[in-house]
Amino acid sequence: MEVSLQERFIAKLEEKYGKWDKIASRFGTTPFGDISKDLSIGASQFSKLISGTATEGMYQRSIENINRLIQRESIRKALDEALGENEQIQQQLQQAQVRVSKLQYSAMWGPLLSLLIGVTVAYFYFYNQSVKTTASTRSQHPLSAFFDQDFNANFNSPYLDLTDVQDFCPASAYEGIWSLSHSYKLPIPGSRMPGVYYLARSADVRMKASRYDTASAGQGHVLMAYEHLVNEIWVDIQKRPLSPQYFDKVSKTFTADFEALTFEENPNFKKVATIHSFFIDQFTLVKDSIIRKGEPYGRYASDVDEALAHEFELDIKYILEHVLGDMTTATCSAIENPFCDPNDLKEKESIMAFDCIYTIRSENLGIGGGYPYQKGYKLEKQMYADNLTCNCGE
Repeated sequence: MEVSLQERFIAKLEEKYGKWDKIASRFGTTPFGDISKDLSIGASQFSKLISGTATEGMYQRSIENINRLIQRESIRKALDEALGENEQIQQQLQQAQVRVSKLQYSAMWGPLLSLLIGVTVAYFYFYNQSVKTTASTRSQHPLSAFFDQDFNANFNSPYLDLTDVQDFCPASAYEGIWSLSHSYKLPIPGSRMPGVYYLARSADVRMKASRYDTASAGQGHVLMAYEHLVNEIWVDIQKRPLSPQYFDKVSKTFTADFEALTFEENPNFKKVATIHSFFIDQFTLVKDSIIRKGEPYGRYASDVDEALAHEFELDIKYILEHVLGDMTTATCSAIENPFCDPNDLKEKESIMAFDCIYTIRSENLGIGGGYPYQKGYKLEKQMYADNLTCNCGE
């Protein structure tokens, strides 16, 4: 028989805190009130989870939160053990040094002691590097410290309070973490030669309901999104022109060859640099559509292949400031609102995909229009998924 979400939730609580004492309203020695605080939920919401009346989203989110608490406790335990081992090794080293000082120094003792010290230093160096790498991976988004703090941390979350989610419906349902639903590629015009391309690899987005910018659409209908976009610059080493192989100037569409093109799998293409861009987006929710407006707030390059850039006469700084900045612009059409009922939003499933046009302000290099592409956002983690009561037409 399949285990219910309620049973999984209770099993996770017992794994973290101890056996459920129904009479004393606690798990192990921890009362319900303290557990609610650990999970950052209210007492009434915790009661729903225990009684089996909570929504699927509430159960999934709470189970994930308990898993994080268990993982954090495991990491802390491993760190404590490592520190204890370090202290023990240091004591052993001191004792060995005392013994060595009492003995006549020989050709054997020196190398052995040096080896022991070297192994100890190397162990803790790589351990610390591993911890730093893990922390860095978790904090890739520039605003992670403001959005992604631990539940028990002393910080003021930018997301809505539980008491405000109904008042800011439907925007409250969109709050959380979104990603780029699919990568897209575009030519980079304005370079010295053809065959330079832009690949949008990924996006890490934090989306929240706007409390104040609501004059035009009304409360609960405006979202602000903070987008960290990772792009790449690739070059065609054969310097082939975009048209006619990859772009049809008559229909102003990319060809099937271009759509099927995967840079990293094609030996004719080489990566020149990684570009990190930061955007602030505004999404306006109306009855039948969603409108997106995005504005760039800076970009920088990393992992630049200087030799390749020199060979193809690519000025990365010029591309950042003028080609991707001053010379080009992108406009996206409004889309039909697929989530008129905000309760239809689902983690790992819901996507907002906008059809956009990428143009050059001066002349479009003679094509008389822009380059089409689609930019989609996928919901990864929803901050609030309980029953929202606003009507679909509001």
